[in-house]
Amino acid sequence: MVKTIPDSDYFERIHRLQAKMAERDLDAVLCYADTGVYENVFYLSKYWPLFEVGGVLVGRTGTPLVLIGGEAPEFGGQTPFGMDAVRGCSAFGHTSGPVRDWIGVTYHSLSELFGEVTGGKGVKRLGLADYNITPHPLYEQICAAVQPSGEVIDCGDLLIDLRMNKSAYEQEMVREACLLSQKAFNDALGKIHPDMTEYELEGVLAAELYKNGGEGPSFPILCYSGYRSRSGIGRSTHNKLGRDTLINIDIGCHYAGYASAYGRPILFGKMPDSMKKEIDFMLDLHERLICEWVKPGMTSEAVYQKYYDWFVDHGYGPPPASASHGIGVFEGEPPTFRFNNPTELKPGMTIAGDHFFRSKEYGFRFEDCYRITETGTELFTRDNWRCIEL
Repeated sequence: MVKTIPDSDYFERIHRLQAKMAERDLDAVLCYADTGVYENVFYLSKYWPLFEVGGVLVGRTGTPLVLIGGEAPEFGGQTPFGMDAVRGCSAFGHTSGPVRDWIGVTYHSLSELFGEVTGGKGVKRLGLADYNITPHPLYEQICAAVQPSGEVIDCGDLLIDLRMNKSAYEQEMVREACLLSQKAFNDALGKIHPDMTEYELEGVLAAELYKNGGEGPSFPILCYSGYRSRSGIGRSTHNKLGRDTLINIDIGCHYAGYASAYGRPILFGKMPDSMKKEIDFMLDLHERLICEWVKPGMTSEAVYQKYYDWFVDHGYGPPPASASHGIGVFEGEPPTFRFNNPTELKPGMTIAGDHFFRSKEYGFRFEDCYRITETGTELFTRDNWRCIEL
């Protein structure tokens, strides 16, 4: 049976947000989303816009409103809150700009919607949860729709705090997505060869993700090789994989809307001793950080300090990237393990142990996800902690 998150969990998220709104004296909270950046809207409503932009408007009490551009009201209604919560909004539309001529759709202004979620009072203090990505024309309309002398306040930290501290259902969805990604990687190993291109390898991995129950990649599948692998991220090319060339693979899928990540380097042929030494170094560090260093009550910055010192003390200089990051409805979420980010680690957080190494000729990462428990951590995946030579 396909696992999913019950509707009750989404209602509980709204109640938790409304409690935080009361603490900050916010009349309403507005979240914005498009196809690429959607995490707050999806987290609150399970709505992920396609082509259009969308939003969720939450009042101090009651159920939220799901704001759509108008192309597909029934699509917007596929949330725990149903069609009664869907509102066509004249300020929303396609990513290219507002579209207000869909037949049979009633459009509402932002001021009308602000009145609806406040019992006709209007919004004096509005929390904008996606302040950094809200388009400027929409932001201007938002400011014009609040009450005279009203405020639009960046409240992204409220949603970040909610999303970091996950329910048992959320933790289970991340775990399931990780297990699917690990199985897809293992199944793909027997189906690839050095005459394939990076795009072909990407296709094999994507097929295995779907075949094993994934809902699609949680980020563009990373399959890039040779000198290009020195970059922490990259897209596939028509280059053949070839022999004796390190190939950096990082895959992930969504499951019930929750993301996973699984990264391993592979090589067709025999790895030189110097490469094996570097891989062994990273595997040892990967395990130490996840299984020994991360504890509830520590800060993400304190863990990164250990990671940083380990790199330097072993003669590799400062690490080229951070030492882990949160994972949930979005692949790269807070907390981020780096300097100047002293987030306290708490039980229930789900983390991607994303650890990247760069040499003069190539780069590679090991990535496995885990959750923080009352006493330490629980790994979701652990296959292929080795030099993978095919």
